[in-house]
Amino acid sequence: MNPMLQTWAGPYGGVPPWNQVRPEQFVASFDLAISTALAELDTIANNPEPPTFENTIVAMESAGRALLRLESLFGVYESNLNLGPVPDIERVVAPKLAEYQDKVTQHEKLFARIAAVYEQTKPSDLTVAQYRLLDDRYKQFVRRGAKLNAEQKAKLSQINLRLATLFTNFSQNVLADEQTIIWVDSAAELTGVPDSIVASFAAAAAEHGEPNRWAVSNTRSAMEPLLTYAHNRALREKVWRTYYNRGDNGDDHDNNAIIAEILKLRAARAKLLGYETHAHWRLEPQMAKTPAAAMDLMMKVWPKAVARVREEVADMQKIADAEGNGIKIEPWDYRYYAEQVRKDKYDLDFNQVKPYMQLDKLREGMHWAAGQLFGLQFKPIGDVPVFHPDVKVWEVTDTQGKHVGLWYLDPYAREGKRSGAW
Repeated sequence: MNPMLQTWAGPYGGVPPWNQVRPEQFVASFDLAISTALAELDTIANNPEPPTFENTIVAMESAGRALLRLESLFGVYESNLNLGPVPDIERVVAPKLAEYQDKVTQHEKLFARIAAVYEQTKPSDLTVAQYRLLDDRYKQFVRRGAKLNAEQKAKLSQINLRLATLFTNFSQNVLADEQTIIWVDSAAELTGVPDSIVASFAAAAAEHGEPNRWAVSNTRSAMEPLLTYAHNRALREKVWRTYYNRGDNGDDHDNNAIIAEILKLRAARAKLLGYETHAHWRLEPQMAKTPAAAMDLMMKVWPKAVARVREEVADMQKIADAEGNGIKIEPWDYRYYAEQVRKDKYDLDFNQVKPYMQLDKLREGMHWAAGQLFGLQFKPIGDVPVFHPDVKVWEVTDTQGKHVGLWYLDPYAREGKRSGAW
């Protein structure tokens, strides 16, 4: 039996079997999980009984569970463990999932049953949650092309398949550029940077076999503190440009052509589905509903936001002018001089605040806030498998002590991990 496809066993109602995941088995596992999910949906579509909410909509909620579990496992590998064979596996799996989604939403018998339930059901026939599920499921199928003719569906599938490949290539290119290291050869170049951060740069360099240098990773967690504290303006500019030019360097990892093709295909898909633009299609199920409404909200905020930014930059420029170096505030100066303004106006020093901003204290604050807002309690546990040694796990319970779920925290940046995947 493939543990990656089985119902999760173990304590706490079942936990992800991280100790049994084998990346080399992902492709074959996806093939099996997809075929199983399609077979389960075929069973629902071919039910001889008249379509009802229970035998169609509720039944669909139970279909494809093995695939959903597998996607959850692979999603962590994509975001947190994207090394070794994983990038190539992702390039194979993404089109398979796109093809699967189209087979589901273009399944004529299945959609006929969904439509029948939708058309014969009034909101008063179901609970609010049940009708929301029915409404969302029907509109989801329509938005994904369930009402198109055969030729249009084939064209849509071609577009979606290509987009899946492009999206994967785009993210892999960004991740590849995040492996870039900005090397620093002298401690003097890091003047102004807090000792703890300098030490982290030294540790990163040592990991790469350079114990007498400092390595600034091309990630937000390394970039932001350097831009905030480093007096060395040339280094700040280099780090800023390296970070914000990810995927835009005219090399094998350049995303410009990919972006252009994505935009073209999105426009073609929107037109095929009957929408004016991709933005109209994308925003329809969202709160804003239309691009015009989103732009209207943004333009209400924009003038005040711009005015505030100008005030902040003016404060920064005053300090820069007082230094007598004749510089004009540039993007790589913003964080640095914002910090100087804070010191000047509020006498706020990083080293004084640092004892209160340690990771464990921040995590305790998060747990406290969740308790105050939602009545949740967090208990650290160590009896479940994890996907990396950095990961810590907590059991989450409600005010009555009832098990709610498990919370996995993976807080540290590392090679193969996307920014924000914590």
